[in-house]
Amino acid sequence: MKTIYETIPRDITGWKITVLGAGRSGLYVSLLLAKKGAAVVLSDSGNVKIEEILQKKIEFCKVKLDLGRHSNFIFEADLVVTSPGISDASPVIRKFQKRGINIVSEIEAAYWFSRKIDIIGITGSNGKTTTTSLIYELFKNSGYNAFCGGNIGKSFSEVVLEAETSDPANSIFILELSSFQLERIVHFKPKISLFLNISDDHMDRYENQPEKYLKAKLRIAMNQGKEDWYFYNSDDKILCQTIPSNCKSMAFGLSECTDIYFNDGKVYYQDMAVIHVDQLKLKGRHNLYNILAALHAAQIFHLPLEIIRKTLRDFAPVEHRLEYVATIKGVEYYNDSKATNVDSVRYALESFTKPLIVILGGKDKNSDFSELIPSLQAHCKLAILMGAATEKLQKILTGTLPLIQADSMDNAVKIATKSALKGDIVLLSPACASFDMFDNFEHRGRVFKNCVLKLIAHHDD
Repeated sequence: MKTIYETIPRDITGWKITVLGAGRSGLYVSLLLAKKGAAVVLSDSGNVKIEEILQKKIEFCKVKLDLGRHSNFIFEADLVVTSPGISDASPVIRKFQKRGINIVSEIEAAYWFSRKIDIIGITGSNGKTTTTSLIYELFKNSGYNAFCGGNIGKSFSEVVLEAETSDPANSIFILELSSFQLERIVHFKPKISLFLNISDDHMDRYENQPEKYLKAKLRIAMNQGKEDWYFYNSDDKILCQTIPSNCKSMAFGLSECTDIYFNDGKVYYQDMAVIHVDQLKLKGRHNLYNILAALHAAQIFHLPLEIIRKTLRDFAPVEHRLEYVATIKGVEYYNDSKATNVDSVRYALESFTKPLIVILGGKDKNSDFSELIPSLQAHCKLAILMGAATEKLQKILTGTLPLIQADSMDNAVKIATKSALKGDIVLLSPACASFDMFDNFEHRGRVFKNCVLKLIAHHDD
């Protein structure tokens, strides 16, 4: 049995490693581990199609593929690296556990070869992608070799491979981290951890036990030391009760009095006004939290004030997160496909003052949709329901506001457009996962935008 717990196993020459899941993280961690001398088997029970350029890299690195099944030989391993979407309840994971084989996440395995480059890790239920992207822009604009990945865009293994030729002293990893990715870390340690907020999410994975979800998120700080930083949202009561003691900690929040704060419509950095909220492209109260969190990371690395000011002024919402799509006949369309839980939808609804028509639904994650009722009543004139959660949404929201069911995204957009008046906003903010009808939330968002673009083409005709 190979030892992975006492020290980081940086020499894995000759190790037999099984990688579970042939998505992007599985492919790149396979390449990384094979490059470091391991004999790697990449196994996925699904019918996976690997893009040609990655297929050639896999073949060159002599990674053995086991696709469409989990063959018996994959259990002859010294170590298993699992993709975040595979839970402990999975039969294949249970087989490895019965054999006593160590299982780690892709994040952990990639960390072993990160060459001690500083890491900023961002977790939370909402706002991770925006905060991660903003921090990346702040560091990149300040002259760092900044690498962004994790649960956004590129896997950690991919950016570790990209960073191999960079100067570690001037490089930094900025990682969005999900609870799934943090479940199986062992040594992974960020220089800075940012915990943005916590609300019930992924209850289908965590057996309707919010404490299990919180515990997984808090693992982000478990290996940090006295020289490391943990920043948390002081306006989140749960986070205020779970502050780790093994590292330095500091709060951020709209009611927090530090030298980074929000007051009288302005964002302050080191007690100096950086920007007025009217100059920001990021709108909404929730984005002020994201900005304050990002500035706390910037302060630790002494990023220059002028770079911060310019970056904040230029930074636009990331794709699929309150993303403006178009205005057609006075009706604005926004893509918020990344809003896969109740809290993120509430934040979205409360970001607008104009009347809203919201498109809800998808694959339910055992969410309590009744928590949406106050915000729906305050901001929405109509909700259009689609996907597998339609019946549950209909039952909970009946009597709250007018509801219409749609059998496709195209139909939902057509209904919204027909119902909208000049000055209204049509918002896709589903409060659900996307896997009932789409490949992922990005696919769902692109389909929504394409439906809107078809309206533009029709209007132009």
